[in-house]
Amino acid sequence: MKPRALEFLVCPIDRTQLELVEWEATPSKLSVEEIGRVERLGLDLALFSREIVTGVLLNRNRKVFYPIYKGVPRLLTFPTGVADNFAKQYAERIGRELLGFTTPRQAATPGEETVLRTFSSEWVNYDWDGRSYWNLNAAELYDCMHFLLDLSRRPVKDKLVLEVGIGIGGIADYMAGKEECELIGMDLGHAVDPAYRHFGMNAFLHIVQASVFTPPFRESTFDLAYSQGVIHHTFSTKTAFDRLCKLPKPGGRLYIWVYNPASEQRTVIRRIIMLMERMFRPVCWRLPERLQTVALLPIIPLYLIHQNLYARRSVTGSIKYGWREALHAARDRFTPRFAHRHTEEEVCGWFREAGYVQLRCASKREYQELTGLSILANETAVDGVRT
Repeated sequence: MKPRALEFLVCPIDRTQLELVEWEATPSKLSVEEIGRVERLGLDLALFSREIVTGVLLNRNRKVFYPIYKGVPRLLTFPTGVADNFAKQYAERIGRELLGFTTPRQAATPGEETVLRTFSSEWVNYDWDGRSYWNLNAAELYDCMHFLLDLSRRPVKDKLVLEVGIGIGGIADYMAGKEECELIGMDLGHAVDPAYRHFGMNAFLHIVQASVFTPPFRESTFDLAYSQGVIHHTFSTKTAFDRLCKLPKPGGRLYIWVYNPASEQRTVIRRIIMLMERMFRPVCWRLPERLQTVALLPIIPLYLIHQNLYARRSVTGSIKYGWREALHAARDRFTPRFAHRHTEEEVCGWFREAGYVQLRCASKREYQELTGLSILANETAVDGVRT
């Protein structure tokens, strides 16, 4: 965690300012380009000069602390294994310096502990090799995101951006680097750990573990907030949207990508997969991780065959699946507890209800078929401007 992040973070319970207590920090070496960006923004270089590896964020009024562990602020409001391990590992210091303080013990949002477990397994075991992302090569996916976020027409250079659900963090790193924005990447799960390991040294990327239902930010903070394929995996996509839509500034933008029910009916293969999902997912999400992997073993060869013999021929930029990619895809399909689907009309209604204007659906925009967008634009992707 960089000291700069403290300027954006607040207690997710009551939205009050947090106090930083550093226990371990390492110096950060900024590139000439990064120094230039900091100076261009008129910011203090000291805010980017070190990484706080271990420490706590305090809410003194509530007598609660949030761990900074392995470089990542852990701002979840319900008990987690990471917070409990931190409390045990640093029990002596906590008892000496934080007498009377505890980690937050609020109840989790319905299903959130299951979602944390499922997607932590999916992303922590996936890791990052810089070559591929989902079923596309990384460059193709970045081009897709550039299009979907309309960055040619609405650049985010020197803007403050939020990504909800960063997963392994590759898109967040791309945005903070190539698009030259300052980005906060938030995720509920332990994917924040490999994300920080790979991309935490990006001076303009701040990685936070937090929930979309209790985001640790003040309302009207961001120039752009976006979430790509995430909030439909919560207990209520609409409730998650209602929390998220308050975070952009007036005049700022919000972009949401969720599953569309019609997408699963496009081909015979997709209809078969959807039937399998309806039968299998309600059972699979309940299994321990090892049993999930065992249960997915018969399905993984089907992903390998479909991707390597069919999809790579029909979609430019598609990668060749190995075991890692096929297992990741199978986990994403069959292990989430929730996987809601919503039409463009429904999601546009949410935007209008929240006071957003200038709505645009990706499916209605002109795009090149050879960029991989034929995959992404068949789902529900909507963006709008907050009034």
